[in-house]
Amino acid sequence: MDNSVDLDEEGGQQPLSENSTPYQTQECVLYGSIYTKHIPDLERRLAGLCDPGCEEFYEHEMSFSLRSATNSADLKTDIKLRRRFKTDVQTANYWQLRYIGVPEPDQRCPTIVRKEISSLVHSTDMMTYAKALGLRMDYEWMSQGKLWTKSNIKIVHSNLTRTVRPGFYDSSSIKLVSDSSLVEISISLPESVEYMPAAKTLRDFADQLMPLVSMEKVDYWKKMYSQSSSAASSPPAKR
Repeated sequence: MDNSVDLDEEGGQQPLSENSTPYQTQECVLYGSIYTKHIPDLERRLAGLCDPGCEEFYEHEMSFSLRSATNSADLKTDIKLRRRFKTDVQTANYWQLRYIGVPEPDQRCPTIVRKEISSLVHSTDMMTYAKALGLRMDYEWMSQGKLWTKSNIKIVHSNLTRTVRPGFYDSSSIKLVSDSSLVEISISLPESVEYMPAAKTLRDFADQLMPLVSMEKVDYWKKMYSQSSSAASSPPAKR
């Protein structure tokens, strides 16, 4: 029996078919929070559960939206730009461009399931590019923390800070958002893969972090709908 695999002559790699999915476009995710003073306890728990080692990060993230001009009640399209914060010149102009879609309305699923597409962009003028796409920045923040992995599960805990003067990022302008740290665990999947097994695996892992942190399926999109609808239905203020 012939077990050979045809490779393309130039790159030496097997050609992709039309139905191939070369990168993950689905994400299962849960959110939680923990007082920053208890982070050492969480890290000891993660050190026992996760793969050896972790990665520290310090990043600047901006959230943009593309809203319909005809209906302000439409749920916005969420686009996030992320870059390393206070880093060397070699990586200063690299940005992660991340599209986050509306979550699946599956009440049976124990996690949030949403479309998520990421790409790496090199630009010296990223804001001009974002404006050319018709994007409008809603808010920005800086996050500093650590990334852990457990097989294909990603665990991130981070302290969030914000600037009190937009465009200025010196130490006197950056303030803590809260005395708690954000905890996020997620699994990325190809679009064609059934998400329920991965969601259950993620939920089982999250339960092992109790009682230090309670990971929840946060219905943030319902708040977005209600806020947009109330803004659209509110009568104009009397003068």
